[in-house]
Amino acid sequence: MPLELKEIGVQVPLSKIKHSAQKVRRETAEQGIDNLLTSMVKNGQIHAISVLHDDDGSYEVINGHRRTLAAARGKLASLRANVYAVPPGEDRELLIQQHLYAANMAEPLLPIERARAYEALMEELGFDVAQVAAAFEGETEETVADTLRYLNIDERVLDVVQAHPEKFTEAHLRVIADYASAGTKGSWRMKPDEQYRIAKEIVDQVDKQVVKDPRKLETRIRAVVNERRDAEKKKNAASRKALADPVKALFKAIEGVESSVKALRDTDLSTISDIDAGDKGSAVKRVLDCVDQLTVFNDDRLAKLQVRKAAS
Repeated sequence: MPLELKEIGVQVPLSKIKHSAQKVRRETAEQGIDNLLTSMVKNGQIHAISVLHDDDGSYEVINGHRRTLAAARGKLASLRANVYAVPPGEDRELLIQQHLYAANMAEPLLPIERARAYEALMEELGFDVAQVAAAFEGETEETVADTLRYLNIDERVLDVVQAHPEKFTEAHLRVIADYASAGTKGSWRMKPDEQYRIAKEIVDQVDKQVVKDPRKLETRIRAVVNERRDAEKKKNAASRKALADPVKALFKAIEGVESSVKALRDTDLSTISDIDAGDKGSAVKRVLDCVDQLTVFNDDRLAKLQVRKAAS
């Protein structure tokens, strides 16, 4: 059962309108707000917003957040609204999400925004993928699961998309989501820093072919992942080489000790106002035991190493 329409086209004072917690538009929320305000002032409000009339006399926006934001920016006195109510016994959050889904078919949500709407139902109502699919006409378990993959995109990338929504097509976002998800592209999965690097390259148009063609984006992503994999291979090779040379292995172990000693030495003890006597005694004993072990290692093993004869 949908939300129940109570009044059509009533003028609601802007001071009584509040935003809904169910708002899912984030990436495109600010896009074109100034142009929207100019149009509303010049041509009037073309489409009514949708609101729920709450018991405290306020009106909660369930569709038309951008029009409400534009009106607030332009300090308009009121907005034309269609007033809805939740039928008795029905789930409020579910009906709001379904209303938003239907209303946004004319101005489609970004896939990230759809994913966020589905996630809200799963978290707030305990829905599984099948229940989310059943709640929205035309959706299947496969399409919902596919959309939820967009939530694997790193939060910093979503911030970049929010700041520059016009730079990212749905095809670009799908490619990024594919390579941000476990199992989708196997060993080619991007780490968060790599996702952010790719997003910034799209915004800065480092390669215009990548911006124009999502297939080129996939090639660029694999190149970035390859850079990391090559660096890891070199690092692992260097480690194996060091272990193959016992003298280098010795110095590598000493470097580890030096690093630990430095970390201990730099520990700020001034932040400890007092300490249990047993803890203090244990800490002192363990430090002295380390010193003793290093002394034994130095005197009994390291100092007794045979020195290589100089070449004649």
